[in-house]
Amino acid sequence: MLPILADAGVPMLFVAFPFAFYLLIPVIAVETWIARSVPQISLQRRFFGALAANVFSTAVGWPIAWYILVLLQMYVIPGGGGGYGLDTPLHRIASVTLQAAWLIPYERDLYWMVPTASIVLLLPAFLITIPSEALVLRFVWRQTAVSERRRFVWVANLWSYALLVLAGLLWLWYSVTHYAKPI
Repeated sequence: MLPILADAGVPMLFVAFPFAFYLLIPVIAVETWIARSVPQISLQRRFFGALAANVFSTAVGWPIAWYILVLLQMYVIPGGGGGYGLDTPLHRIASVTLQAAWLIPYERDLYWMVPTASIVLLLPAFLITIPSEALVLRFVWRQTAVSERRRFVWVANLWSYALLVLAGLLWLWYSVTHYAKPI
């Protein structure tokens, strides 16, 4: 482990979180379209349900997930706040997966680490999104059967997160093709 100062690093909440709000527009559009399969809900209620659920899961769920991941990264994952280094492929993988919430500032490699960590962070975000959006829709779509709401949340978020993974992969591709420095 490389020793790293406690006040150093890239807190991904402040890097990726603003992009999450920009991506709300296509996510809400996709989920409103998917909500057409929920019976007896008007277009306006579909839109409001997708809007309320996604704003809540983004504004509340994302920071909670990030905070939990930082605590796990610092106190549970072996190595704590130390760096794994980028010497081997295994170290590179550990640096962007196990430390995705708060990246060690390997300045020369942040061009690929930030988009990769953003993609990695989509998994815990997805796991927080499902129950948080189900909770919101429990109040917004009260008249809809629980099974219908549950099915909608899963299907809508599978599509939404596929869109987010695609956006992350495009960001990674752009970063690697435009910012990679020759060795």
